[in-house]
Amino acid sequence: MTFPDSPSKVTSSAITPALPDNVCIFSPADPNAASALLNGRIFTRLTASIQTEPSKLSAALRNLLRPEACAVFCLIHRNAILIFDSNGDGEDLQNLHHEHFRLVCLALKDADIGLDVSGCILDAPNVLQAGFQLDKMNHGSVLMIDLMDEENDDDPDSDD
Repeated sequence: MTFPDSPSKVTSSAITPALPDNVCIFSPADPNAASALLNGRIFTRLTASIQTEPSKLSAALRNLLRPEACAVFCLIHRNAILIFDSNGDGEDLQNLHHEHFRLVCLALKDADIGLDVSGCILDAPNVLQAGFQLDKMNHGSVLMIDLMDEENDDDPDSDD
């Protein structure tokens, strides 16, 4: 006997909730990119001006970097870019990270994209200090939560 409200009658699109604006799922083609993100040991967060469309950020990085190479050390969420590195030790790791930072900044400069300096965090030793929370998902994906997302500021005492 089948009831009209049984779960078998519900389509999958009806039960798939939409993610909040400050949440995304990073699903790179290369599973090593997800591992590099989860195992990162140095992080830099760059925040573009709020007027910058995420598609413009993606295009800027795609024009300078190969997309598969870019996903191994940086990702874009809304108007934020997270640069991460895990390979190397000490000064080698920091030099590699600063080279990736330089490449991203050159791409932004070439695309005439400005940064909101107050939203930038340089050389954080962990992803939380860079303003993101990460959770490993199945199939090489990572759930990414932007903890500094200003549009979702629910503080009722805020006058800004």
